[in-house]
Amino acid sequence: MTAYIIRRCLYAIPTLVGVNVIVFALFFFVNSPDEMAREHSGRKRVTPDQIDLWKRQHSLDLPYFYNSGWRRIASLTAVEQENKAEFAAPGAGEYALMVEAPGAAKEAQERTVRLSCSTPQRLVLPPEFDAGGKLTLPAGHESRRLQFRITPAEQAGAEAPRLAVELNVQEPAPIHRVLLECKGAIPFWSRFTQTIFYQRSVKMLFFSYGKSDDGKDIAAEISNRMWPSLAIAIPLLILGLIVDVFFSMLSAFYRGTYLDRWGVVLCVVLMSISGLFYIMSGQVLFSKILCLVPISGYEYGADALKFIALPVFIAVISGIGGGVRFNRTIFLEEINKDYVRTARAKGMPERRVLFIHALKNAMLPILTGVVAGLPLLFTGDLLLESFFAIPGMGSFTIDALQRQDFAVVQAMVCLGSFLYVVGLVLTDISYTLFDPRVRLE
Repeated sequence: MTAYIIRRCLYAIPTLVGVNVIVFALFFFVNSPDEMAREHSGRKRVTPDQIDLWKRQHSLDLPYFYNSGWRRIASLTAVEQENKAEFAAPGAGEYALMVEAPGAAKEAQERTVRLSCSTPQRLVLPPEFDAGGKLTLPAGHESRRLQFRITPAEQAGAEAPRLAVELNVQEPAPIHRVLLECKGAIPFWSRFTQTIFYQRSVKMLFFSYGKSDDGKDIAAEISNRMWPSLAIAIPLLILGLIVDVFFSMLSAFYRGTYLDRWGVVLCVVLMSISGLFYIMSGQVLFSKILCLVPISGYEYGADALKFIALPVFIAVISGIGGGVRFNRTIFLEEINKDYVRTARAKGMPERRVLFIHALKNAMLPILTGVVAGLPLLFTGDLLLESFFAIPGMGSFTIDALQRQDFAVVQAMVCLGSFLYVVGLVLTDISYTLFDPRVRLE
């Protein structure tokens, strides 16, 4: 069994890595960091400088997979017809000038960029510039990236050069911008670690979730919020399994009778009702009319019982329909097998045949269905926690979706996939406890 478990855990590694890569692609290729900044700002008009500031604050200004050492040292945005700014260059090396294109074609117009250096003899410009360091871009051009170099000083101890960038447009708007970047030395491993993929994806494989968009530590939030979710999920899992198995066995025991037929009809009716109806009806009946339990909220310690009683009860009732029908089908298939007929032929009572022999063999498919609910032990139930104002993992995810907090949503997806893989391994182990014929090899 030990070798099998180790092999299954090794098989889970590429699965988790694949899920992690897919989640990263969905979050950062479909929705770029610039779009995240605009959505998080919640404003129709967000300037490029505000987008860059938000990306720097959340470490989303890094390259996706490989960091070649380029970093931004200055930017110039047109707010007047003629703009000029000076920047201190870090020293000799490679530099790049990024001239951004207008945001809309109707705003496209001709512009002029002039680049000069306090030590002109050290400035090596590309052929697009004229002898005076001037570059004229026609109307409607796309973004241009031009690389140039600053050569080392001939004399030791020479002052660092200063670069002057001048942007001239006919009708200025915030979309007219020039960016200045330089390329610095970076260690080999930092070329891969100082990237968005490593910071936001690889670290999650080692349960390092970083900070949310509002600055909170995600791991600390998970450690605090998982206890209210467990307080609901564990009783719900145990009670729901007991209730479903009991009523499904009762229906199978009285199969073909009016009790069985009307029970199936009742299950179909319960399955057809929305979960929101159960929640709102339970709050009105038990909280407002009967005043038995609080309508919402949560308290830690022994007082939590009165807050989780109603959510657990509602969740059990709402899940009876589907659970009983599924388990009833399993028991009806099991009681028609040869070993059951043999037990009946030997004169064994029907209750003993059903509740002892059939139940143990029917637990394998039931356990397979239970594994789907194991991640909910930690990730929480979104509807229950939201409507009952329980500060668990489910409400944490809902709040993150409403705030468009992509870091939290990505962390919850990766955590859910890990828990699901763990649940599959535990399910395989539990098979050996209920069926001695199963061997993990």
